[in-house]
Amino acid sequence: MIRVASALLLLGALAGCATQAPSPAPTSPPDPAVLQRWTASGRLALAAGEQGGSGSFVWRQDGRTSHLELRGPLGAGSLQVVAGPDGLALTDGSGRKVDTEAARSSLRARLGADLPWDDLSYWMLGVPAPGSAAAVVDAEAGALRVIEQAGWRIDYDAYTSVPGAVLPQRFTAAREGVRVRVIVDSWTLPPVEARP
Repeated sequence: MIRVASALLLLGALAGCATQAPSPAPTSPPDPAVLQRWTASGRLALAAGEQGGSGSFVWRQDGRTSHLELRGPLGAGSLQVVAGPDGLALTDGSGRKVDTEAARSSLRARLGADLPWDDLSYWMLGVPAPGSAAAVVDAEAGALRVIEQAGWRIDYDAYTSVPGAVLPQRFTAAREGVRVRVIVDSWTLPPVEARP
């Protein structure tokens, strides 16, 4: 119970951490087919049932493969997650590597929930993942964009401008007692002229 309370307090604290005025939701979201390589770093907090925690992350996207490094209590030190067409792999802080179902089981035990690894790289960009139905609503106030997909609700409440794009700065993904709060401190994109 203390862990849940701590996670909820941290979620609240993270919600107030932005230091610059957020940009409005983009009128034309980024196209993942064009923006295939990017890096985002920031903080996240997860609450799932009686489990929860927080940490920092660095996410590198390379085509359809996601490389996610988690540090802090959420990752119990550090974790590296690779998700892509070939499945899921996890490497812990001691260098032990597990693949596919063992990786999913280990992540579920560490994080307290199954996360939609295949969809997250799209949600990071503020767009629905391909392959399943989604509802997208844009608004002027409150959550600037809401995506409902695969039983998840993703509320975007701040965006930031980077050269050639407007990308999410803060969002929350929630489903059946699982809540993930993401704050992106920095985005790194290839130069506009280098994008396909």
